[in-house]
Amino acid sequence: MPFDNPQMRAGALERIRLLQMLTDDLTDIIAGTRPTPQDLEEAVVMRSFMIGQHQVPCLIGLAEGHPRLGTKLVTTSQLFCVDPHGKWARTFSRFYRLEGGPLPEALPRRRTVP
Repeated sequence: MPFDNPQMRAGALERIRLLQMLTDDLTDIIAGTRPTPQDLEEAVVMRSFMIGQHQVPCLIGLAEGHPRLGTKLVTTSQLFCVDPHGKWARTFSRFYRLEGGPLPEALPRRRTVP
């Protein structure tokens, strides 16, 4: 993502703010201090609900030296940032050093099953 674009930069900073809030909330949930009665009073009500899934951007490629998966074809966690020069990417869980260039668009891509 080229962060010299003011709109993209503003969007990225808002995403960071929301991720920081999520991290703080999850830390408090684990500590047993959230949700508070006020949190629940102010929360949006969800009726007749179910848990669903949606797709998010990710990387698919041959990972070398992954700390859990070793060397193999992987689908990463959610992709948050890609160097505009194609040298690195940051997913939810880690940085990746990008080598060999992206696959041509004409090649079939591995699909993830929801």
